[in-house]
Amino acid sequence: MADMQPVRAASGGASENIKHIAGWIGVTAVGVAALFAAARPEVCVDSKDCAAIFEGGIKRVNRFASVSLIVGAIIQFMTTVILFVKTRGMVGIVKDIEYTFVPPLLMCIALLMLLAENLLLFRGAFVHVAAAGVGETSRPIYSPIILEWVVNVPILLILSGYSALNRPLAEVSRPLVVTNIYIILAWSAYFVPNEPLRWFVIAVAFLMYAWASYDMANWIFVFRATARQEIPSRNLRCVLTILLIVVFFIYGLVYLAGILGILSPREELIFYVTWNIGTKLFFLIAFVGIRASQFYDLLVTLVKLK
Repeated sequence: MADMQPVRAASGGASENIKHIAGWIGVTAVGVAALFAAARPEVCVDSKDCAAIFEGGIKRVNRFASVSLIVGAIIQFMTTVILFVKTRGMVGIVKDIEYTFVPPLLMCIALLMLLAENLLLFRGAFVHVAAAGVGETSRPIYSPIILEWVVNVPILLILSGYSALNRPLAEVSRPLVVTNIYIILAWSAYFVPNEPLRWFVIAVAFLMYAWASYDMANWIFVFRATARQEIPSRNLRCVLTILLIVVFFIYGLVYLAGILGILSPREELIFYVTWNIGTKLFFLIAFVGIRASQFYDLLVTLVKLK
């Protein structure tokens, strides 16, 4: 049997993986519901000052982004369907080829979530008002971005840890859950009126980022210690996890700049929209390269067998 994915860590059966995924969804849903109920944020359209700031934002950018994402999602969906149709007959013949279906399918979901985020922002839905003392007065908080993150960030972690570095889902679980929790905590800090308590919540969120980043860095060390040297795109697989650690840190700096009023709501929103799309596009391109190198490696293996 030819080998498509030469290093696949033992990740348990399908039932175990489903338990992990259900656990992630459950923890995230409970966290969002609990903190939303505790914060009870005011809707932006109910505040004249907030609505005025939001209307002066970047609706045109959201509209253009939405159109581009519709096209991108259609192309990615068609690519995924073609890949599945062309390779499903090789399941059972080429070892672990079914794992090559996971990244394009997850990228379809990520692009759809980005589209939903931009459509919500364009319509002004689910935008809230920050507590007094957060940036400028009546600062709009773009909650659709947070909703997109708690879905797409786990997707990126699965792609980098499970699909690229071949770590089992059990190993991906802790940094994934910790990351979603600190995202939700950072969002809730916008609505904390007490300044010392607000900065305590922010500090906890950054400590949790450091914890999750440590676990993610360990993925790389274990992968490089166990993966064979000739595995396709060996270095690129590691770059994806390093990229996420760096990008999440930059997001944190932008978040702090917004909290402190250094960046205007418009500038902060432009950064989030462009980097959200750019990060996913980089992952999309990277996995096209990884998949191409895998098929090339498979072809070379089959030729040698003859």
